[in-house]
Amino acid sequence: MRKDVRLGAAALVLCSLAGCGAPGGTAASPAGPPSSAPSTPAPPPTPDQVEWLNRFCQATGVFTTPPEPPPDLRDEFVSMDLDSYLSSVDTALDDVRYQTTTLTPEAFPRGVELIGSYAKAAERLGAKVDGYTSRHDAAEDALRGFVAETSSALKTLKPEGLDLAALMAADGTVAQAHEKAENCRPAKDQGTPSAAPVALPAARDGENLAACEDGTCEVLVSPSAVVPAPRWYGFTLIRVRSITGGVMQIGAKLEGGAMTSPLDTGRSTIMNGLEVKAVAVGDGKAVLSLSPA
Repeated sequence: MRKDVRLGAAALVLCSLAGCGAPGGTAASPAGPPSSAPSTPAPPPTPDQVEWLNRFCQATGVFTTPPEPPPDLRDEFVSMDLDSYLSSVDTALDDVRYQTTTLTPEAFPRGVELIGSYAKAAERLGAKVDGYTSRHDAAEDALRGFVAETSSALKTLKPEGLDLAALMAADGTVAQAHEKAENCRPAKDQGTPSAAPVALPAARDGENLAACEDGTCEVLVSPSAVVPAPRWYGFTLIRVRSITGGVMQIGAKLEGGAMTSPLDTGRSTIMNGLEVKAVAVGDGKAVLSLSPA
């Protein structure tokens, strides 16, 4: 009897090893780990959240599209170009702090942290640029140095802490809001006009720049040409600063200051009661007209 029990137990062990009872005589596969449940998608952003991020991207644009330093044309207007660049950077850095103060940081989790990390970095560089802009008596070479340092610093400007990319990776709602926020898209250059050079018409006064002395003329000009200043309008100098890429840069000095303007074909500007117009801008040449505004 005991022998039969022992034989029966041995048969059960062999059966379990051989997969007895499984369909087709094949051993049943061991059960694997339980499958993980699918992750819950992030909720879509509300219109208020999209607008929040839209305004945040606008305020922090200096981090993604910093102002470009001006070309060094080395003429009477270069100092003004350099000053204007430093002022534009200073304003852009200030905007990070001032334009985010009206945002409700609770719109997104970690909103306070996000605003603070950008504002802190902008304030640190802004303090340096403030010092440059306060140097009203700085020589031209010194201004060039300030611009070079500022431009270099902007290329490595990063938030001091949480950045938007990291928050987007961690929070799907923020990522969705970023796709919908127009100011978070790559900025389009709205500054200097750009156009292809065109064929030039004959200028009424040819290359006779002296015809401009009374403030009424249409002449063919080249880069660096000095147009006789119409003193009746208070001008002491009008210079064609450059002609490139279908754009003519004009600089003018008056008794009370100076101004510059980029003009492409057909565009005009009013300077102290005088209309200055690019009739046509070609390849290294342009037809310029002056007339009372």
